[in-house]
Amino acid sequence: MIDHHRNYNSGNTGNLKSSMAYTLVTFNRTRFFLTRFLVAAALLFVILQTSFFMSEKSHFEERRASILAALERSETIIQSQLSAFATDLRILSHDDRLLDFAIGNADMYQPTARDFMTFVEEKPSIAQLRIISGDGQEIIRVERKNGHLLEVPQESLQKKSSRYYFTEALKLKTGQIYFSPIDLNIENGQIETPWRPVLRLATPLPADETGKRSVLVMNINAEKLLNDVIDTQAVTASPVQLANMDGYWLRGAPEAKLWGFMFGRETRLSVENPRLWSRISRHGDGEVEQDGVYYVFRTIFKGSFAPSLAGHISPSFRNVSLVAFSKLPSPTIAGSWNIASVMLTAVLTAILAVICFSWARTAEARHLAMQDKEAAQSEMVRRERLASLGGLVAGIAHELNTPIGSAVLIGSTLSSRVAEFLETIKSGKIHRSDLQMFENDLDSGMAILLRNLERAADLIGHFKQVAIDQSSERLREFELSNCVQDVLASISPQIRGRKIVIVPKIDPGLTLVSFPGALAQVLINLITNAQIHAFDEGQSGQITIIGKAAGRDEIELVVADNGRGIPQDLKQLVFEQFFTTKLASGGNGLGLSIVRNIVESILGGTVSASNTQGGGATLTIRFPRVSPFGAADNAQEKDYVEPQKAA
Repeated sequence: MIDHHRNYNSGNTGNLKSSMAYTLVTFNRTRFFLTRFLVAAALLFVILQTSFFMSEKSHFEERRASILAALERSETIIQSQLSAFATDLRILSHDDRLLDFAIGNADMYQPTARDFMTFVEEKPSIAQLRIISGDGQEIIRVERKNGHLLEVPQESLQKKSSRYYFTEALKLKTGQIYFSPIDLNIENGQIETPWRPVLRLATPLPADETGKRSVLVMNINAEKLLNDVIDTQAVTASPVQLANMDGYWLRGAPEAKLWGFMFGRETRLSVENPRLWSRISRHGDGEVEQDGVYYVFRTIFKGSFAPSLAGHISPSFRNVSLVAFSKLPSPTIAGSWNIASVMLTAVLTAILAVICFSWARTAEARHLAMQDKEAAQSEMVRRERLASLGGLVAGIAHELNTPIGSAVLIGSTLSSRVAEFLETIKSGKIHRSDLQMFENDLDSGMAILLRNLERAADLIGHFKQVAIDQSSERLREFELSNCVQDVLASISPQIRGRKIVIVPKIDPGLTLVSFPGALAQVLINLITNAQIHAFDEGQSGQITIIGKAAGRDEIELVVADNGRGIPQDLKQLVFEQFFTTKLASGGNGLGLSIVRNIVESILGGTVSASNTQGGGATLTIRFPRVSPFGAADNAQEKDYVEPQKAA
């Protein structure tokens, strides 16, 4: 029962650890995803917002330019048409038959009517052409109705004495031209329906024999004139609105707001938007932004006529001036968003989320692969240490065989000699010479026995220190010379029989607080590497180990040999994993790779390789006296211990 319970708990512990590891991986992946995604999404949003706003601003500038161009065309159109109408009226007012009829020659009625019919037929914009006598009665009228020309019968002619254009024209000098405001045509005292906007040009004719002057009146179909202004605007831009100089809408507003002055309604721009109208009244032409709306306005027709005509135009031309304006929303950040931009942002954000998620998965896989790689490297280091420790064990065992064997032989010999001496005593035939001989044998045997045991103890002591340091990775204080001595004593059995001499040159008093086991592993690998690669089998040579201070806080340890050296093209490869030139001779390509790993990750130093001028290779290690991976940083895996005193 106890075993089952223990296995059950062990299983629960394993499941708990697995669950915690999975949760940690998920948390790290989610955090990686969110940090990258949020930063990238914010950057994407800024880029898109800037792009949308710049696009909105560009579209705004295009529409603004279109409006300005339309208003410029409107000015040109109205200027040219009104100049043409004024010219036509002036030419017509100088016709001899018309002038005879105006001063009372009734015989000129039919010729004048025919001239009117011909003239109006050639001018599609003329809606009516008539003469009003000095007392305000129409005496001849030709008009266009439903596309047909007709001469209005005498009985249908109307009294126009109260109409403003008649009375205003009579105030002018003969030959001057009066321009009426654009309004709706009135027939028999009623506004004609459907509405027919009309512009009237009138000029007083010479007086008759009674001194009265008649007036030549030309009614212009202003519908076409106004439409020409509106039609100059591009379809994609904001529509143009038209108002007269009193601010009443003529075009571009709901029907209930149009022609307010004709119906007694105060539906005009000066009432609904006095700020804008004030700006228009002061400047005439310009642009203004008001409450998030951008207005472009222009006063059309300022009375520019040809010199030959300008002297005959009365100040009434200002009646025809129009205010054309258009409005469009000012570009704003909020206004730059629409359905298309929202959909584009959503699609790009979704794509970005997929990319960031894939990035997180890739980073996670790379992190796990790196962890596996580090674990594999740690395992290789551990196995290499165990392998070298196994070699040390084999060498020490072989080395101990001689002193221990000699001690056993001496002990056995002394035991036999003691037995013989006891037998002599029992026989009672002991002589002084026998006692002296036994004493000499015992003294020399014990001396030999102690010498062999001391030698064995010394070997075991060095091996024990190296073995403990290599297997424990403990941080402790030690002398560099003692560490090198322990290593050389431990590996001496492995190099015995070879013609290679190891010469240590370690400055005394170099105290370190580091990992002696890791340093011992480095020395063993460097010495072994030099034995394998620097010298051929049976070749004599020397390996020098130099240890000295490099400044106040660093140690420089050099392992140099006088062998064949490192080929120039291989210097950058010697520290790579699994790189070896002795693969067929037992090399595995891990020795110097492990050296670099230990020096950089445990000792906190650097390692480099070079060739000496006299031949041979030099491997130089620089590392701090006090390990940067202190006891506090390694509390769970490495223990700091007090310095061990020599026995």
